[in-house]
Amino acid sequence: MGKFTIIRVYEVPADTRQQATDRMLEALLMHVEKDFHVKDYIREPGDKPGKGRVVDLKPPAGWLSLIVQQLTGKSG
Repeated sequence: MGKFTIIRVYEVPADTRQQATDRMLEALLMHVEKDFHVKDYIREPGDKPGKGRVVDLKPPAGWLSLIVQQLTGKSG
């Protein structure tokens, strides 16, 4: 059984590295880190850094979201 590497990429607007770290930690504590989320990568076992492909790790829509989408014809 191999180990896959999954990488989440966030972009956090800030003036300094410390400010970016503080904002990201605050977002994690408030459960709003998705506001900064950009993309996800997965790397196969044995692949070197820099290799990997973009994947979509969004959770599936809940039943209420699906009903709203069907009634309004809107996605998201």
